[in-house]
Amino acid sequence: MTATTTTTAERQAQTAEQFLLQLWQQQQGAISRTLLACEADAAARQDLKQDIYLALHQSAARLQAAENPRAYLFRIVHNVTVDHIAQAQKHKWQPLDEEMQAQLLDDCPSGQIGEQQQNNRLLQAVRQLSAANRQVILLAMEDMDAVEIAQVLQISHGAVRVRLNRAKTELMELMQDE
Repeated sequence: MTATTTTTAERQAQTAEQFLLQLWQQQQGAISRTLLACEADAAARQDLKQDIYLALHQSAARLQAAENPRAYLFRIVHNVTVDHIAQAQKHKWQPLDEEMQAQLLDDCPSGQIGEQQQNNRLLQAVRQLSAANRQVILLAMEDMDAVEIAQVLQISHGAVRVRLNRAKTELMELMQDE
């Protein structure tokens, strides 16, 4: 058992709200990284984060009772993100343009520019992946194994492995093209 997981008995002793807050704090970094890879606009990303927290709050009791709360949390993150992307495509929101990215990079200390540029290239490549491949690779980057990813996405373990291979191949091709 890892430090970030709690036993069923410990979860039952907590209120749903306390459990949600604890889980949110433990997974906030992973959620933020997932959102960063899915949404370039900081304001839209913050709105999306609030939408996710609201959805988690509405499902707090089910989340607390879940066999794998982390997988259930990421299923909610996945569902809210998919809805957000569909809504964004419907309204044709534009991603952060290159001029704004360049301006943000100008504000970085010179020692961090190379790393920041590499991170930006990776983020751009991840954003170019198909929705299915993007979600699988993001969950894998959060150290989820294929079984957990299958639970989150509600697909078979084999389908996860196939998508992961395709996503890695597509990501490597995108990174080489740049």
